[in-house]
Amino acid sequence: MNSADNIGDNIERNDFASLQEEIKEESSGRIPVIKEHVEVSKKVIEKAKVRLSKRVNETVESYDVPLIEEEIVVKRVQKNQLVDTAPAAVRYEGDIMIIPVLKEVAVIEKRIMLVEEIHVAKYKYDKTETRRVVVRTEEVNVVRTETNNSSNTL
Repeated sequence: MNSADNIGDNIERNDFASLQEEIKEESSGRIPVIKEHVEVSKKVIEKAKVRLSKRVNETVESYDVPLIEEEIVVKRVQKNQLVDTAPAAVRYEGDIMIIPVLKEVAVIEKRIMLVEEIHVAKYKYDKTETRRVVVRTEEVNVVRTETNNSSNTL
């Protein structure tokens, strides 16, 4: 191996001019071909740090809730009437349900006597009540801290 073969192996980036002078002094008649190679690399540089925190807030809020309330009223109506045939088991007069209560009584002859009727009525009332409800919301805080390694060099 002669010195011309070793020239390419020992090249430094800044020694290009001195390399040309060595080639001129070479006596073998060969002309070496020189090619520069660049190696590019990268590294991670920490420029800042970010810290996230989340907090759940609870508040009590009041809401008006529409409701329907039903009330059943039972009223006993005394009849004490003798009837020839048994009335229907249930009948309605408007919104009132009437349930007859029967009993047999001994007379010279046996007859059905209507003792009483039970009148059942249903009334609806619209009303609004306030209800307390726990409502949760989330809040996220972001804190960014710059570090000392913020140079842009590679």
